Amino acid sequence: MSEGLEPLLNSLQVPADYTRFQYVSDDSVLTHLNEWKCSADRVLVELRLLLEQRRSELSPTDQANIISAAASFDGQDAWVTPAARIIAEGAQDAKAAQWNADHDALLTELLTHNIRPLFQFSPHPNLDASGRKLRRPAGGPMATQDFYEGQTWKTAPGAANLVSWAVRHTQRDWYENLWHLIIPPVMALMDDYEVRYKLRGVGIVSEMLREVPGQVLKRSGVDGLIRSSLNGCLSHLNDAETPQLIEAAVDASLTLTLLTTSIGSSDQFDQLCVLLGEGVIRGIWVYASDNPNVVLASLKALPPLLRALKIGNARFLKVSPYDNAGHVSARRN
Repeated sequence: MSEGLEPLLNSLQVPADYTRFQYVSDDSVLTHLNEWKCSADRVLVELRLLLEQRRSELSPTDQANIISAAASFDGQDAWVTPAARIIAEGAQDAKAAQWNADHDALLTELLTHNIRPLFQFSPHPNLDASGRKLRRPAGGPMATQDFYEGQTWKTAPGAANLVSWAVRHTQRDWYENLWHLIIPPVMALMDDYEVRYKLRGVGIVSEMLREVPGQVLKRSGVDGLIRSSLNGCLSHLNDAETPQLIEAAVDASLTLTLLTTSIGSSDQFDQLCVLLGEGVIRGIWVYASDNPNVVLASLKALPPLLRALKIGNARFLKVSPYDNAGHVSARRN
Protein backbone atom coordinates (compact mmCIF):
# COMPACT_ATOMS: atom_id res chain seq x y z
CA MET A 1 0.00 0.00 0.00
CA SER A 2 1.22 3.48 -0.87
CA GLU A 3 3.05 5.24 1.98
CA GLY A 4 0.75 7.27 4.20
CA LEU A 5 -2.41 5.78 2.74
CA GLU A 6 -3.06 2.98 5.21
CA PRO A 7 -3.46 5.14 8.35
CA LEU A 8 -5.89 7.42 6.50
CA LEU A 9 -8.00 4.49 5.34
CA ASN A 10 -7.97 2.94 8.82
CA SER A 11 -9.16 6.25 10.28
CA LEU A 12 -12.10 6.28 7.87
CA GLN A 13 -13.47 2.88 8.84
CA VAL A 14 -16.99 3.59 10.07
CA PRO A 15 -17.34 2.41 13.71
CA ALA A 16 -19.54 -0.66 14.04
CA ASP A 17 -21.59 1.12 16.74
CA TYR A 18 -23.28 3.08 13.96
CA THR A 19 -25.05 -0.12 12.94
CA ARG A 20 -27.31 0.29 15.98
CA PHE A 21 -26.90 4.02 16.39
CA GLN A 22 -30.60 4.64 17.06
CA TYR A 23 -30.38 2.35 20.10
CA VAL A 24 -27.14 3.74 21.57
CA SER A 25 -27.71 5.56 24.87
CA ASP A 26 -24.27 5.32 26.49
CA ASP A 27 -22.86 8.85 26.68
CA SER A 28 -19.26 7.70 26.32
CA VAL A 29 -20.09 5.78 23.13
CA LEU A 30 -22.00 8.74 21.70
CA THR A 31 -19.10 11.06 22.51
CA HIS A 32 -16.66 8.72 20.78
CA LEU A 33 -18.84 8.48 17.69
CA ASN A 34 -19.23 12.26 17.48
CA GLU A 35 -15.48 12.78 17.81
CA TRP A 36 -14.86 10.24 15.05
CA LYS A 37 -17.42 11.89 12.79
CA CYS A 38 -15.78 15.29 13.23
CA SER A 39 -12.31 13.90 12.53
CA ALA A 40 -13.53 12.12 9.39
CA ASP A 41 -13.96 15.46 7.60
CA ARG A 42 -10.27 16.26 8.13
CA VAL A 43 -9.11 12.79 7.12
CA LEU A 44 -11.17 12.92 3.92
CA VAL A 45 -9.48 16.19 2.98
CA GLU A 46 -6.07 14.57 3.52
CA LEU A 47 -7.15 11.58 1.45
CA ARG A 48 -8.26 13.78 -1.42
CA LEU A 49 -4.96 15.70 -1.36
CA LEU A 50 -3.00 12.45 -1.44
CA LEU A 51 -5.08 11.28 -4.38
CA GLU A 52 -4.42 14.48 -6.31
CA GLN A 53 -0.68 14.55 -5.58
CA ARG A 54 0.23 10.87 -5.97
CA ARG A 55 -2.38 9.42 -8.27
CA SER A 56 0.22 7.95 -10.64
CA GLU A 57 1.78 5.96 -7.79
CA LEU A 58 -1.40 4.26 -6.67
CA SER A 59 -1.90 0.58 -7.48
CA PRO A 60 -5.33 -0.76 -8.51
CA THR A 61 -5.71 -2.09 -4.97
CA ASP A 62 -4.93 1.34 -3.49
CA GLN A 63 -7.43 2.95 -5.85
CA ALA A 64 -10.16 0.48 -4.91
CA ASN A 65 -9.46 1.00 -1.21
CA ILE A 66 -9.74 4.77 -1.62
CA ILE A 67 -13.07 4.46 -3.42
CA SER A 68 -14.27 2.03 -0.76
CA ALA A 69 -13.44 4.46 2.03
CA ALA A 70 -14.93 7.48 0.29
CA ALA A 71 -18.08 5.65 -0.83
CA SER A 72 -18.95 4.89 2.79
CA PHE A 73 -19.80 8.58 3.08
CA ASP A 74 -21.94 8.61 -0.05
CA GLY A 75 -25.31 8.55 1.71
CA GLN A 76 -27.62 10.14 4.28
CA ASP A 77 -26.35 8.16 7.24
CA ALA A 78 -25.78 9.23 10.85
CA TRP A 79 -22.00 9.30 10.40
CA VAL A 80 -22.08 11.52 7.30
CA THR A 81 -21.80 15.28 7.70
CA PRO A 82 -22.66 17.57 4.77
CA ALA A 83 -18.98 18.47 4.48
CA ALA A 84 -17.90 14.83 4.49
CA ARG A 85 -20.38 14.00 1.73
CA ILE A 86 -19.08 16.80 -0.51
CA ILE A 87 -15.43 15.92 0.10
CA ALA A 88 -16.06 12.21 -0.44
CA GLU A 89 -17.90 12.90 -3.70
CA GLY A 90 -14.94 14.99 -4.83
CA ALA A 91 -12.49 12.19 -4.04
CA GLN A 92 -14.63 9.68 -5.94
CA ASP A 93 -15.01 12.02 -8.92
CA ALA A 94 -11.27 12.66 -8.97
CA LYS A 95 -10.63 8.94 -9.07
CA ALA A 96 -13.35 8.24 -11.62
CA ALA A 97 -11.97 10.95 -13.90
CA GLN A 98 -8.72 8.97 -14.22
CA TRP A 99 -10.38 5.77 -15.37
CA ASN A 100 -9.09 4.64 -18.73
CA ALA A 101 -9.90 1.64 -20.90
CA ASP A 102 -9.34 -0.56 -17.84
CA HIS A 103 -11.84 1.21 -15.59
CA ASP A 104 -14.00 -1.92 -15.56
CA ALA A 105 -10.97 -3.75 -14.12
CA LEU A 106 -10.91 -1.27 -11.23
CA LEU A 107 -14.59 -1.91 -10.58
CA THR A 108 -13.85 -5.64 -10.64
CA GLU A 109 -11.12 -5.05 -8.06
CA LEU A 110 -13.56 -3.14 -5.86
CA LEU A 111 -16.30 -5.77 -6.14
CA THR A 112 -13.91 -8.69 -5.64
CA HIS A 113 -11.71 -7.46 -2.82
CA ASN A 114 -13.74 -4.79 -1.03
CA ILE A 115 -17.39 -5.82 -1.39
CA ARG A 116 -17.50 -9.61 -1.77
CA PRO A 117 -15.55 -10.30 1.47
CA LEU A 118 -18.23 -8.40 3.40
CA PHE A 119 -20.98 -10.71 2.16
CA GLN A 120 -19.20 -14.02 1.59
CA PHE A 121 -20.25 -15.53 4.93
CA SER A 122 -23.96 -15.08 4.15
CA PRO A 123 -24.48 -16.59 0.67
CA HIS A 124 -27.99 -16.14 -0.63
CA PRO A 125 -29.80 -19.52 -0.53
CA ASN A 126 -31.38 -18.96 -3.96
CA LEU A 127 -28.23 -17.98 -5.88
CA ASP A 128 -25.39 -20.10 -7.24
CA ALA A 129 -21.77 -18.95 -7.60
CA SER A 130 -22.45 -17.45 -11.03
CA GLY A 131 -25.33 -15.30 -9.79
CA ARG A 132 -28.04 -17.49 -11.30
CA LYS A 133 -31.20 -18.56 -9.54
CA LEU A 134 -31.05 -22.08 -8.11
CA ARG A 135 -33.85 -24.51 -8.91
CA ARG A 136 -34.29 -25.10 -5.19
CA PRO A 137 -32.82 -23.23 -2.20
CA ALA A 138 -29.39 -24.43 -1.10
CA GLY A 139 -29.06 -25.57 2.50
CA GLY A 140 -32.45 -27.16 3.02
CA PRO A 141 -35.25 -25.85 5.26
CA MET A 142 -32.83 -23.96 7.54
CA ALA A 143 -31.20 -22.05 4.66
CA THR A 144 -32.95 -18.78 5.40
CA GLN A 145 -32.00 -18.94 9.07
CA ASP A 146 -28.37 -19.58 8.14
CA PHE A 147 -28.54 -16.65 5.71
CA TYR A 148 -29.64 -14.31 8.51
CA GLU A 149 -27.15 -15.63 11.06
CA GLY A 150 -24.09 -15.06 8.86
CA GLN A 151 -24.60 -11.34 8.33
CA THR A 152 -21.09 -10.14 9.10
CA TRP A 153 -21.61 -7.34 6.56
CA LYS A 154 -23.70 -5.53 9.15
CA THR A 155 -20.55 -4.85 11.16
CA ALA A 156 -19.52 -2.54 8.29
CA PRO A 157 -22.13 0.26 8.43
CA GLY A 158 -21.03 1.71 5.08
CA ALA A 159 -21.53 -1.55 3.15
CA ALA A 160 -24.81 -0.51 1.52
CA ASN A 161 -23.30 2.79 0.35
CA LEU A 162 -20.42 0.89 -1.23
CA VAL A 163 -22.74 -1.53 -3.05
CA SER A 164 -24.80 1.42 -4.28
CA TRP A 165 -21.67 3.17 -5.59
CA ALA A 166 -20.56 0.07 -7.47
CA VAL A 167 -23.99 -0.40 -9.08
CA ARG A 168 -24.23 3.24 -10.15
CA HIS A 169 -20.83 2.99 -11.86
CA THR A 170 -21.50 -0.28 -13.68
CA GLN A 171 -22.11 0.32 -17.36
CA ARG A 172 -24.65 -1.65 -19.35
CA ASP A 173 -22.20 -3.89 -21.17
CA TRP A 174 -20.29 -4.79 -17.99
CA TYR A 175 -23.16 -6.58 -16.27
CA GLU A 176 -22.62 -9.84 -18.10
CA ASN A 177 -19.11 -10.28 -16.69
CA LEU A 178 -19.71 -8.69 -13.28
CA TRP A 179 -23.10 -10.27 -12.55
CA HIS A 180 -21.73 -12.88 -10.11
CA LEU A 181 -20.13 -10.08 -8.09
CA ILE A 182 -22.98 -7.57 -8.19
CA ILE A 183 -26.16 -9.53 -7.54
CA PRO A 184 -25.26 -11.40 -4.28
CA PRO A 185 -24.81 -8.25 -2.14
CA VAL A 186 -27.82 -6.60 -3.78
CA MET A 187 -30.04 -9.59 -2.92
CA ALA A 188 -28.56 -9.77 0.59
CA LEU A 189 -29.83 -6.25 1.23
CA MET A 190 -33.17 -6.83 -0.51
CA ASP A 191 -33.97 -9.98 1.44
CA ASP A 192 -32.86 -8.81 4.86
CA TYR A 193 -35.44 -8.99 7.64
CA GLU A 194 -34.89 -5.37 8.70
CA VAL A 195 -36.89 -2.79 6.77
CA ARG A 196 -34.08 -0.24 6.70
CA TYR A 197 -31.86 -2.65 4.77
CA LYS A 198 -34.75 -3.70 2.53
CA LEU A 199 -35.28 -0.04 1.69
CA ARG A 200 -31.63 0.38 0.74
CA GLY A 201 -31.79 -2.81 -1.30
CA VAL A 202 -34.86 -1.62 -3.22
CA GLY A 203 -33.13 1.69 -3.92
CA ILE A 204 -30.06 -0.09 -5.27
CA VAL A 205 -32.22 -2.37 -7.43
CA SER A 206 -33.88 0.73 -8.88
CA GLU A 207 -30.43 2.10 -9.70
CA MET A 208 -29.45 -1.20 -11.30
CA LEU A 209 -32.59 -1.39 -13.43
CA ARG A 210 -31.55 1.83 -15.21
CA GLU A 211 -28.63 0.04 -16.91
CA VAL A 212 -28.85 -3.74 -16.55
CA PRO A 213 -30.00 -5.52 -19.74
CA GLY A 214 -33.33 -7.25 -19.32
CA GLN A 215 -31.90 -10.39 -20.90
CA VAL A 216 -29.29 -10.70 -18.15
CA LEU A 217 -32.07 -10.63 -15.55
CA LYS A 218 -34.19 -13.16 -17.41
CA ARG A 219 -31.38 -15.53 -18.38
CA SER A 220 -30.12 -15.72 -14.80
CA GLY A 221 -33.63 -16.11 -13.39
CA VAL A 222 -32.96 -13.22 -11.03
CA ASP A 223 -35.88 -11.24 -12.44
CA GLY A 224 -38.16 -13.67 -10.61
CA LEU A 225 -36.13 -13.42 -7.39
CA ILE A 226 -36.24 -9.64 -7.44
CA ARG A 227 -39.96 -9.63 -8.22
CA SER A 228 -40.62 -11.99 -5.31
CA SER A 229 -38.54 -9.84 -2.96
CA LEU A 230 -40.33 -6.67 -4.05
CA ASN A 231 -43.70 -8.35 -3.50
CA GLY A 232 -42.51 -9.31 -0.04
CA CYS A 233 -41.70 -5.68 0.70
CA LEU A 234 -45.39 -4.85 0.31
CA SER A 235 -46.20 -7.04 3.32
CA HIS A 236 -43.95 -5.13 5.73
CA LEU A 237 -46.62 -2.73 6.95
CA ASN A 238 -45.74 -1.86 10.54
CA ASP A 239 -42.39 -0.09 10.39
CA ALA A 240 -41.63 3.62 10.54
CA GLU A 241 -40.05 3.36 7.09
CA THR A 242 -42.93 1.38 5.56
CA PRO A 243 -44.36 4.30 3.53
CA GLN A 244 -41.00 4.89 1.79
CA LEU A 245 -40.59 1.15 1.26
CA ILE A 246 -44.06 0.82 -0.31
CA GLU A 247 -43.48 3.66 -2.78
CA ALA A 248 -40.01 2.42 -3.71
CA ALA A 249 -41.08 -1.22 -4.08
CA VAL A 250 -44.08 -0.46 -6.30
CA ASP A 251 -41.94 1.78 -8.51
CA ALA A 252 -39.16 -0.83 -8.79
CA SER A 253 -41.69 -3.60 -9.51
CA LEU A 254 -43.18 -1.57 -12.34
CA THR A 255 -39.73 -0.83 -13.80
CA LEU A 256 -38.76 -4.50 -13.57
CA THR A 257 -41.91 -5.63 -15.38
CA LEU A 258 -41.50 -3.09 -18.18
CA LEU A 259 -37.85 -4.07 -18.60
CA THR A 260 -38.34 -7.84 -18.73
CA THR A 261 -41.61 -8.18 -20.67
CA SER A 262 -42.72 -7.13 -24.14
CA ILE A 263 -45.02 -4.14 -24.57
CA GLY A 264 -48.64 -5.28 -24.71
CA SER A 265 -47.80 -8.91 -23.92
CA SER A 266 -49.96 -11.09 -21.70
CA ASP A 267 -46.98 -11.53 -19.34
CA GLN A 268 -46.71 -7.79 -18.89
CA PHE A 269 -50.44 -7.36 -18.36
CA ASP A 270 -50.61 -10.22 -15.86
CA GLN A 271 -47.68 -8.93 -13.82
CA LEU A 272 -49.09 -5.40 -13.69
CA CYS A 273 -52.47 -6.75 -12.60
CA VAL A 274 -50.88 -8.85 -9.86
CA LEU A 275 -48.94 -5.83 -8.61
CA LEU A 276 -52.07 -3.69 -8.42
CA GLY A 277 -54.62 -6.33 -7.48
CA GLU A 278 -52.70 -8.58 -5.10
CA GLY A 279 -49.96 -6.23 -3.94
CA VAL A 280 -51.82 -2.97 -3.43
CA ILE A 281 -55.57 -3.63 -3.31
CA ARG A 282 -55.82 -6.99 -1.57
CA GLY A 283 -52.55 -6.53 0.25
CA ILE A 284 -51.85 -3.01 1.49
CA TRP A 285 -55.42 -1.71 1.49
CA VAL A 286 -56.69 -4.71 3.44
CA TYR A 287 -53.91 -5.24 5.96
CA ALA A 288 -52.87 -1.60 6.54
CA SER A 289 -56.35 -0.28 7.24
CA ASP A 290 -55.18 1.18 10.56
CA ASN A 291 -52.25 3.02 8.98
CA PRO A 292 -53.36 5.87 6.71
CA ASN A 293 -49.76 6.86 5.99
CA VAL A 294 -49.13 3.47 4.39
CA VAL A 295 -52.35 3.66 2.36
CA LEU A 296 -51.39 7.18 1.24
CA ALA A 297 -47.96 5.94 0.16
CA SER A 298 -49.62 3.24 -1.96
CA LEU A 299 -51.86 5.85 -3.58
CA LYS A 300 -48.85 8.04 -4.40
CA ALA A 301 -47.24 5.08 -6.14
CA LEU A 302 -50.27 4.33 -8.35
CA PRO A 303 -50.18 6.88 -11.24
CA PRO A 304 -47.27 5.30 -13.22
CA LEU A 305 -48.74 1.84 -12.68
CA LEU A 306 -52.18 2.93 -13.87
CA ARG A 307 -50.66 4.58 -16.94
CA ALA A 308 -48.83 1.33 -17.76
CA LEU A 309 -52.04 -0.71 -17.41
CA LYS A 310 -53.94 1.55 -19.84
CA ILE A 311 -57.29 -0.04 -20.69
CA GLY A 312 -56.56 -2.77 -18.14
CA ASN A 313 -57.55 -0.27 -15.44
CA ALA A 314 -61.18 -1.00 -16.30
CA ARG A 315 -61.26 -4.11 -14.14
CA PHE A 316 -60.27 -2.04 -11.08
CA LEU A 317 -62.47 1.04 -11.61
CA LYS A 318 -64.97 0.04 -8.92
CA VAL A 319 -62.33 -0.55 -6.28
CA SER A 320 -61.64 2.11 -3.67
CA PRO A 321 -59.38 2.09 -0.61
CA TYR A 322 -62.15 3.81 1.38
CA ASP A 323 -65.78 3.05 2.01
CA ASN A 324 -68.50 5.69 2.34
CA ALA A 325 -67.68 6.18 6.00
CA GLY A 326 -64.06 7.00 5.26
CA HIS A 327 -62.71 3.68 6.47
CA VAL A 328 -60.08 1.79 4.51
CA SER A 329 -61.66 -0.92 2.38
CA ALA A 330 -60.57 -2.90 -0.67
CA ARG A 331 -64.06 -4.05 -1.51
CA ARG A 332 -65.82 -3.10 -4.70
CA ASN A 333 -68.44 -0.36 -4.36
